[in-house]
Amino acid sequence: MFREGLFQFVTSFALPWYAVVGAQTGADVGLPVVGSLVLAVVGPTAGRFLIDVSCGVPPKQFVRGEWFVVIAALTGAVWIALDQAGLPRGASAPLAFLVGFAVRLTALYRGWEEPLAAEPAGVYRHDDGRPFLGRKIAGKSTRELRLLGLTVEPDDQ
Repeated sequence: MFREGLFQFVTSFALPWYAVVGAQTGADVGLPVVGSLVLAVVGPTAGRFLIDVSCGVPPKQFVRGEWFVVIAALTGAVWIALDQAGLPRGASAPLAFLVGFAVRLTALYRGWEEPLAAEPAGVYRHDDGRPFLGRKIAGKSTRELRLLGLTVEPDDQ
């Protein structure tokens, strides 16, 4: 638990800094606001993706509840807003970092989870939680269901 907690803390510390560096780089090369925001998100998320894949764990971007990409976007947006307001970079970078770091730690401490995407129309849930596209397969023959991979042939034993 200590190692995982330390890793989460260090990640929470590094994530906003990389987002700020990405946003600053975008501004330095003259990208528009959207381009700077994209760099603020791509830098930390790509780095974390490579770290997780090389460690053999699921990337944090694919783990529900991490608020990883959202924190990178929030930190980059705060830095861009402060920079556009004319605040010196020596002040805007630490302020954006503090916002991202505080929100990340709060999300981890409180166990906030990212919202799931809405299910498409026509999806029904079985009692065991599996999605079932009822209207799309209503009236299909056994052969059609088998071709769709939705039926299991009984064993002939």
